[in-house]
Amino acid sequence: MAGYITTLEKHKFVCGLFWQSLSKPRELNREAAELGRRIDSDLMVVRMDHTTAQAGFAQTRDGIKRGMYSLAAVVSKTLAIEGAFYDGEQQPVHNWLGAFKLPDGHWVYFAVRDANFLPNGDFAGTKEEVLDRLHNDYALGGWNVVLGEDELRSFGFHNFQPRDIKSFIPQRPDGSIRIHKWWGMRQIGGRPSWVPMAAAAAVIGAVTLGGTYGWKIYQQKKEEREREIAMQQVRERLMREASVAARPWAKKASPVSLMQSCQKQFTHPTAGGWVLESYTCTQEAQTYAWGRGMSTVAMLREQMPDAVVEATGERASYARPLKLQAPQNEDLKDTRETLEPLLSRLQMMGVPIKVSTAPTPQLNTSDQQWQPNWRSYLFKLVAGGMEPLEIAEILNRPGVRVDKVVYQGSQWIMEGTIYAK
Repeated sequence: MAGYITTLEKHKFVCGLFWQSLSKPRELNREAAELGRRIDSDLMVVRMDHTTAQAGFAQTRDGIKRGMYSLAAVVSKTLAIEGAFYDGEQQPVHNWLGAFKLPDGHWVYFAVRDANFLPNGDFAGTKEEVLDRLHNDYALGGWNVVLGEDELRSFGFHNFQPRDIKSFIPQRPDGSIRIHKWWGMRQIGGRPSWVPMAAAAAVIGAVTLGGTYGWKIYQQKKEEREREIAMQQVRERLMREASVAARPWAKKASPVSLMQSCQKQFTHPTAGGWVLESYTCTQEAQTYAWGRGMSTVAMLREQMPDAVVEATGERASYARPLKLQAPQNEDLKDTRETLEPLLSRLQMMGVPIKVSTAPTPQLNTSDQQWQPNWRSYLFKLVAGGMEPLEIAEILNRPGVRVDKVVYQGSQWIMEGTIYAK
């Protein structure tokens, strides 16, 4: 992943590091340096949050220099200290997604699972590229919170918290950035820890093999073995990540199951006399958004003590998790067999549906690319005068999932994904 450099105030921050977990608490820096050499990186930063230690790697050939600061390390440390509000309380957050606008117009994206950055979970690019990654990873489920610019609120992410990138960076009393040296990229130099021992063994081996030629052969084999081990470790980690994405539909409830839960738990449309602006139901959570109307905050609190009220006192929201059962042993059908009967049935019922091809998820290493053996299509429809549960029954087919249901302006809107071979 190529690094990207951005400027905050007068300081240079780098995005797009390649993150790898560390396992030797007493030798983190040495372990990170040795791993960096194996994967051909010459810059690193080490982060420690909760009980997790990771190293982020970069190359100077990408224009990154020693002393530039890792933006991912800053954001993750702030979240580790502050935690986040979800499931009704402020608590540590180990699974989160973030998408933030940078001062230069680019966007940065972070994906953290079990307090570890995913290998490709530190990325900077255009807004469209970042949102593609955000939506694809969000569909995997299991995230505690989603953080990002306020303009992302409309996507209906559960436990969404609006923040900008500067809110994660420590500040001095005068408002300027308070820099911490450990954020900085460090040069990977010197020799690996195995060199002194290997050198001694190689001297003996060189005599046995016949001097200079034996030494050269030994060194070549040693380097090849080290590179092979390092790349195998990277492949294994990336393929473990790929296995999570291999069958995303298997972790999602059926359209009927989701719709039944959404309607059954739609119990607070006018809490405290407040006016419902929207009710959003996803595979993970249900969320209410109200406007005050002619009511008061106190009246809302009487019915919804856990509601989040904006500082103006004019808008409020409330979210709680949903726990749904996913179908078992569901096999996909081919694209024609999946799409055409579904579209025909909705057309016959007079329900317009918009379908578009979803981006194909990919995982890359320098010599390998994983791609799914299925295709996915995004859809959106408005129920109109039909009962939403009736539409859900039409959608209740292998590989069809409703990702989000929104009730707004007396209309039910459904968005989801169709998976097919």
